[in-house]
Amino acid sequence: MTELRDWIYARVAAGENLSRLQLADLAVALGREPRFWAEHVRHDPNTRYFHQLYRDLNVDVWLICWLDAQDTGYHDHDLSSGAVYVVEGALCEDYFYRDAGGWINVETRARPAGEVFDFDGSSIHGMRHSAGPPASSIHVYSPALWRMGYYEPGEGGLRRTSITYADEMAGGGHAHPDALVAGESARPLEPASAGE
Repeated sequence: MTELRDWIYARVAAGENLSRLQLADLAVALGREPRFWAEHVRHDPNTRYFHQLYRDLNVDVWLICWLDAQDTGYHDHDLSSGAVYVVEGALCEDYFYRDAGGWINVETRARPAGEVFDFDGSSIHGMRHSAGPPASSIHVYSPALWRMGYYEPGEGGLRRTSITYADEMAGGGHAHPDALVAGESARPLEPASAGE
């Protein structure tokens, strides 16, 4: 963990939020350093696997592993911008757009291995593994994710449900046991309890 933190701090200023370009650059650079993430790759046929590689107040880094049509559902990242680098396999990104007639439609972008893309916190998209060999991707967010919005059909259209970092972790993610909070004295970052 200390080695990854030092590697990150050699590339970005500690204690500062990153721009979308910086997030994309960091995601690509980290994706090209499998020594930091390869041991955590797990492709589970029953669920999308995600592992938190690093966290401080300004930077949040995840490895996500995908198989057999596993998906995120439509979501946003609240106040956090992000970047995704596909290190192996291929993903699809589904997103909403307004057509020339003013109607909202869904479009899909193929995201093959080696591709990086970035987004702001208000962008709504869904990620999925559509077919082919297993996929793995590096996700970098700034500021660190604390809340996300998930979208599901409801009365009158899509409804946003806000979930916290703790809710996401309770759903099967794996936070790095040494994840750090930036501050005067580094200490493990504990997700808030579901009741907070």
